[in-house]
Amino acid sequence: MKTTDSIVLPTSQSDTALLRRVAVVETVCLAVAALIAVAILFAWFVSGARAWYPDGWYLMKFDTASCVLLSAAGLAMLSNGSSSLRTWAGRGLALLVMLLAVLALYEHASGRSTGFDTLFVADTTSNKPGLMSVQTAVYFLLMALGLLLATVQGHRAGVAVVTLTVLLTLHALIIFSGYCFDAAQLFGQSMSTRTSPHTLACMLLLAIALIGWRMQLGYFPVLVGTGLGSRMARQVLPLAVLLPFVLMLSSTALAGAGWLSPKVALGLTIAVLAAALGVLVSLMGRRINALEQDLHDLSLMDESTGVLNYRGFELLGEQSFREARRSHHAVALLVFSVESVRELNEREEYDAGTHLMQDFAVILKASFELADIIACTGSDEFAVITKDENTGGVIALMRVGETVESLNTADRPHKIRFSVGEAISDPDSGESFHHLIERAGLRQRERRRVERVFGGEGEEGAARSSSDTARHA
Repeated sequence: MKTTDSIVLPTSQSDTALLRRVAVVETVCLAVAALIAVAILFAWFVSGARAWYPDGWYLMKFDTASCVLLSAAGLAMLSNGSSSLRTWAGRGLALLVMLLAVLALYEHASGRSTGFDTLFVADTTSNKPGLMSVQTAVYFLLMALGLLLATVQGHRAGVAVVTLTVLLTLHALIIFSGYCFDAAQLFGQSMSTRTSPHTLACMLLLAIALIGWRMQLGYFPVLVGTGLGSRMARQVLPLAVLLPFVLMLSSTALAGAGWLSPKVALGLTIAVLAAALGVLVSLMGRRINALEQDLHDLSLMDESTGVLNYRGFELLGEQSFREARRSHHAVALLVFSVESVRELNEREEYDAGTHLMQDFAVILKASFELADIIACTGSDEFAVITKDENTGGVIALMRVGETVESLNTADRPHKIRFSVGEAISDPDSGESFHHLIERAGLRQRERRRVERVFGGEGEEGAARSSSDTARHA
């Protein structure tokens, strides 16, 4: 889609799918508005067909129907402006809409007739033949300005179009509220010169189409995005717009039926609206809190292995270390180095190394308790903090060794070989958590120099390594 706006369009598949749906909605709105306008124009030209039309069709004047049709055609050409011819045609149609709107406003302001309103067809249904209401003329003036500015290059022009779009949407809602609450001053100057219901329907359709077009160009990002905030905005916005109308219409109906006095109806409406908005804000806050927690968890987790990453290890590990020291208990820190992963990475078999790390993470989670802290602290390294101060995690280490031995005896393309270092904290020594990490790493390096890693010598070597680990711990 060609555009003069300097906005970056969404590129993800989900964004593209959403924009396609927006484009479909825009097309449908333009088509329905154009069909209504064509039907009204047909009735103005062919008097014999008017008997088939519902009462009040003539309240959409000939010029009003022309503005609807011209606006729909101009917006369609500009939103699909793949050529300069379409762009210039869209500008021309917008200028015609502006001319009709300005002439109507001039007649209302000066009280003089220009004769343009009945130039094509006569209108005997009004004391001001063919003249659209002030509200209708203002709407189409805003629409014409929006279409014309949409052809101007630059971000400021785009922002101006968005501002005009918001204004004409607000204008249509004001007219709608006038009908809802029988405020004639909001939708016309007289019963024969007013914004008709079918004109109002066309206004809302054109406004939706214009918003849809701007969304496709990257404006109204909160409505077109695929994030949680955008999804919430799309769900909440219709409710926020319709709820006040529904409540006020309900209270007006109750007051009109004599069930409630006007003051009581107004008070109940305000109370219910405040409660509804309070519930809505609470639900949004709850959803945002859940998102914040998800983001927090995501920032602490290693996506590949499903355990904590180094940041999560530092945060939760130090918290566990301090809690144990305050209660005068020891914690055991175990540092595992998966030697076979290092060798695979040196041979550039990164996928195989990733699978081994995932397998080892599963082994650790199955061998240690749920309360223990398990983290992937490097490309080939894991760390575990356990509060098993009596044995220093020896039982869990034995389970790890047995599981690794069982896996290595199976038909696997790559064997798991690892070394481990351990350190047990002294709650009365005053050492820091990072010093405990250094002790565990030093112990691991010392052991790597004096013994083969687990699984390196077949079943016998694996069994001997497991017993060695229990003895060292």
